[in-house]
Amino acid sequence: MKVRFRGIYTLDEFFQAVYEQRRTFEDHGIEYIRSASLYYTPVDAYGDSVQPQYSTGEPVEGWNSDGPYRTAAQDYGL
Repeated sequence: MKVRFRGIYTLDEFFQAVYEQRRTFEDHGIEYIRSASLYYTPVDAYGDSVQPQYSTGEPVEGWNSDGPYRTAAQDYGL
């Protein structure tokens, strides 16, 4: 499945847009997701591409995430 967001967003606007899609998932009966990939194009306020860099000057190509923090209570079903 694919969800596409078009336009230029601040980070706050983008995360709000993603959050608002939660209702669409629920409307389609989706309760769980096994994995997800987020492809994005970093831009400046004018829509021109920018290349994020580490403090060493090396380009940031992407990273892996282990997902949200889970509490011990969740692991024990409390």
